[in-house]
Order: sequence, then C-alpha cells, then structure tokens
Amino acid sequence: MTNQIVLEAFKKAEDDSGKGSVNGKAEFLSEYILENYKYSISTKSLTRYYKGQSSPNLQINDCLALYLGYEDYKAYLKQNPGNKKNVFSGGMRYNLYSKRNLVILLMLILLIVTSGYIGFISSKKECMVWNQDHYVKTECKGLKSERRFIPYIYNNFKKIQVSDSISFFKNGKANIWYDKTDGEIELFSAPGIHPINGNTLKPITKYMVNKYFYDIKGE
Repeated sequence: MTNQIVLEAFKKAEDDSGKGSVNGKAEFLSEYILENYKYSISTKSLTRYYKGQSSPNLQINDCLALYLGYEDYKAYLKQNPGNKKNVFSGGMRYNLYSKRNLVILLMLILLIVTSGYIGFISSKKECMVWNQDHYVKTECKGLKSERRFIPYIYNNFKKIQVSDSISFFKNGKANIWYDKTDGEIELFSAPGIHPINGNTLKPITKYMVNKYFYDIKGE
C-alpha cells in the first residue's frame, strides 16, 4: 500500500511538470527536492515508494511535506490524521487488527520511545526557535515556539529584505516565497510555513514583484 503523502506528491508533480508517466513525475520530484531542499532522492527510490514496494524515511517525508506546502511531515499528519494508521518509519506496515502484529508494534513503539529518550538526554539542542529573521538551535523544553530541528530549514529558511542584489527568480522559477497578512508583505528564502502566523508561504510572482517592488520585465 502506497503512503498517502507519496500519492499526493506525485499528483502535484504531475500538475507542476505536465508529465504523465510515473518515471517522469519521479524524475521531476527528484530534481525539485535536490534543487530546493538539498536532499538527494533517486528516481528509482521515488518510483518504488509510489508503487508501494518500500516506504520513505522521515527525512524524505519531510521533503515531500515541504513540497506539498506543509511545515514538515508532523504538520502534514496533524492536518491529515486519517493517514497516521498506515504510515510507520522504516518501511513496515502493520495490520492493527492482528494481535500478533499489535504486540510487535507495541514493542517497536517502546524501543522508539526509549531510543528517543536516550537521544534526547544526550543532545541539548534538538529543537529550534524563530529569532527575528532566522532559526536558532535551542534545547527542547516543550515550548509552543519550538519546532523539531530540521537541517534544511535551519540552514536555508530566512526572512529577507528587498535589495538590488535580490534574485526573485532562478531559471524561470520562483526563488523567493512570501506571505501577505494585513497588507504587509514578508519575503523568505525558502518554501514552508510562516514561523509566526503559521500561513503557508506562496512562491513569488512577477505580478507581485512588479506591483510591490520594482519592474522586472527585463528579467
């Protein structure tokens, strides 16, 4: 059975790329994720995920969630709770109605919780919080302002100011994302979720740049 997030990512890839074949959509996703999220996933692996032959790990799920406009995979599951019961890390699926598999599942959960606790106490900086225009690492304390540490977001997601050197587009595609709330436009260097109000950021358009910033007709 194919994970729902994979199906949704392939559907969006078909809309974005115009490619109808599974291989074509997988190739588009592979290139997009590498270019935008600096994470390498082979076309072959994506095809296997789509066919249900294996399951993506958490980092790949985070990339797919970002592509779909979510903050991360955790945010995707929160907004799509019906998908939780069929998705487990490591490519294993369990029939929750089977007693034997339920025992195995409980043992696995116990192992994950124990490992997570050991990892937690051995690392003082597992979370990150927004600080004016970028994320900073912090010790997890259970605060609402914290979010799970994601290397790509930590290294690439920043609030930016308009300047002569800013590049709104790269190879004809949006290179900047924005949020417009109460008439105020804020620009960010990567796709994702606004760190304060939780809105999904939108890719910049030439119309937006022409109207609010400057004329880019020559670009």
